[in-house]
This record gives sequence, C-alpha cells and structure tokens, in this order.
Amino acid sequence: MDQFSPYLMALTFLGLSLALMNFLQVYTARIKISYTILLLGLGAILHAIGVPLPWPDPLWDFHTAKIITEIIVIVSLMTAGLKIGTFYDWEHWKKPLSLVIITMPLFMIGIFVISYYLLDLNGPVSLLLAAVLAPTDPVLASEIQLEDEQSIDSRNTGLRYILTAEAGINDGIAFPFVFLAILWSKAGNFYDIDFTEYFGYYIIFKILGGILIGGVIGVVFSKWIYAHHHKNQKLILKGFLALVLTFFAYGAAELCSTYGFLSVFAAGVTLQYYRPKQDQRKKQNRNILTFVAESEKLLTTLWAIFFGGALLSGILSYTDWYGIMASLVIILILRPLLGYLGVVWYDLKESKKWAIGFFGIKGIGSFFYLSFALMEGSFADYDQLFGIVSYVVLFSILIHGLTSIRVVNYFNN
Repeated sequence: MDQFSPYLMALTFLGLSLALMNFLQVYTARIKISYTILLLGLGAILHAIGVPLPWPDPLWDFHTAKIITEIIVIVSLMTAGLKIGTFYDWEHWKKPLSLVIITMPLFMIGIFVISYYLLDLNGPVSLLLAAVLAPTDPVLASEIQLEDEQSIDSRNTGLRYILTAEAGINDGIAFPFVFLAILWSKAGNFYDIDFTEYFGYYIIFKILGGILIGGVIGVVFSKWIYAHHHKNQKLILKGFLALVLTFFAYGAAELCSTYGFLSVFAAGVTLQYYRPKQDQRKKQNRNILTFVAESEKLLTTLWAIFFGGALLSGILSYTDWYGIMASLVIILILRPLLGYLGVVWYDLKESKKWAIGFFGIKGIGSFFYLSFALMEGSFADYDQLFGIVSYVVLFSILIHGLTSIRVVNYFNN
C-alpha cells in the first residue's frame, strides 16, 4: 500500500481537523469569536496545500450538495426543537412567529427588488435568491441559540429563545417560496402558475402536514418513553434516539409529500411533551440532546472546512462587485431593519430588538434550497446565485461570528 495514498492523507487531515474542533471552541470562547471562522481558514489552508479531500471545484454537483446540506440542516432542526420543548405558551411563540410572518416576507421582497432591478436577474432567479436567503440558518446560528433544553422553572424567553424558535420555524416556511420560484421557472410567465394548487398544496397541505406528522411522531415516542419505569427509561434514552427520530420524522413527512424540515422541528419540540416539567430528571434526558448536538457540531465542522476550500476554488467569482455590495446590504441593512420591525411592539429593550434583527444568520440551509431548486426547476442564467449566496454566507460568518458572543454576553450581564 502506498503510504502517501490520498485516502490515508485525507483520513489523517480530517481526523486532525475534527480533533482541533474541540480545542478551537476553548480558544475562540476566550477571544469571543465563533470557531466557524477559524474552520473556514483551516479549510482554505488545507485546500491551498493540496490535501486530497473531495473539494468542491468550485461546486459539488447539485445532488451531492443537496444531500450533504439536507442532513446537516435536519440534525440542527432536531437540536433546536429539543432545546425548546413544550414549555412555552402562545405569548412566547408570538415573538418568533412575528419574525416569520412579518420580517421574512418583507425581507424576501427587499431581496427580490435588489436582484431584479439592481442586479438585473430574471424574475424566477430573483425570487429564488430571495427564498434561499430568507430563513435564519439553524446550523450556524447555534452559538447564539439556547444552550440546553428548557424546563418550566429555568427557561430562557429572551434573545436565545427567539432566535432558536425563529430558525426552527422559518427553515420550513421558506420552502413554499422556493417552490413558487420553481413553478415560475417552469411556467415561464408568473401569471400562468396555478395559484389554486399552489396555495392549497404547497402552502396549506405541505405546511400543516409536516407539522402534524412531526408532532404526532414526537408525542407518540414521548409517551412511549415515559410510560416505562424510570430505570428502563435510562436504557431507552440513549444518545442516538434523537438522531434516528430525525431521519424517521423527515423521511415520513417527505414520503407523504409534506415539508420534512417542519416535521423534524415539530418532532423535536413534542418529543419533550411527556418529560417532567421540572428539572428532577433533566440529566437523564439530556443524553439525547447532547448526542444530536455533538453530531450537528461534527457535521458543521466538516461543512465549514469544505466551504473554506470552496472559497479558494473560485465560487466567489460567480458574481461581481454589484453582487458583493448587494450581499453586504442584505446582511447589514435589510435584515437588521426588517428584523427590528418584526418585534418592535413587544416588551423588549430597544437594544435587544436590534440584536434580534441583526442576527439573521445565513448559512448551510441556503445552499440546500439553492441545490434543491436548481435540480427541480428550469432556471436560466442562475450562475450568479452561487457567488451572491456564498458572499452572503461568508459575510454572515465573519460579521456575526465576530460579534455574536460579545452581544450575548452583554445581555447576560
């Protein structure tokens, strides 16, 4: 066997990179930045020195990119759902829902206007860009989300909760707009779309169906778990339970032609339904959250390394200075203003309202939606989307990664 075979070198460098992840969290916490920033740099270095990993060149094929990002997002959604649980009432849910109902549509309109009128992209492509950049990413936003599962006597109802719930909800609600862009690309004329089918099937049926399927799965397994004696629950509540239920909830929803993202989030939330409302058995239940959260972190690390390599392989060259400026406007102006507007009337400090608006982090989910849409649709002249989305995600990682920990610490103090 060749001692310098690409396979062995890949194993060596990937193993080292994943081991470094645990140490990076310690060091980046001290200097108050996101460890994802350093992972991007690590990926760029590994690519530059020619480590034989399956780098995107500068893109993976759509199918590969879709599967990779899909798995990462659903694991992250399960993590978010488990952290929230069933310990929040309607008064709490109204705040993140406002970001979905008010902020997200206005945000998409703003991006569409920029894309169509300033970047001169065609209608379907402009709508697709708006849809893929609309949701707050549940993966890269994890550092400013809830740190642990909640309970009645120790639940966070502020910044961390709102951003966690928003990311869980809107990563499924964005899908109808992705499908609208796909339908437009196939119809040619926007007014040739069958809007009766669109509202009935793509919005009402697929949204409600996804929530229902995930909710039922979560409640049934929750009741089944806590119907057992305390000692047997320890055997059932193994770490991989949440991970396998993630795939079950997603697969079941997609097989029923509903939205799997919403199903997974709903399953994570309702899986906590029969958990004792107080903290006395919290440590035991924590195993399932810890395992799925660590799985999410592992997958995110791998993605960040490969994205760092993609930045050097030419993915940013798909757009020009106009696309770069548009990306900055989206991150620094559109989302903060419209995010603030979504929570302006709630009883929160002004600084916290602006923080909620500012931290509309973009990331892995955007690449999933983009890959999915380009596989399913008939888009023309879409190349610039890769550059714009990559710049938006890169700016989000850098800007939010340099500020998020400091902002959260400020509110904690």
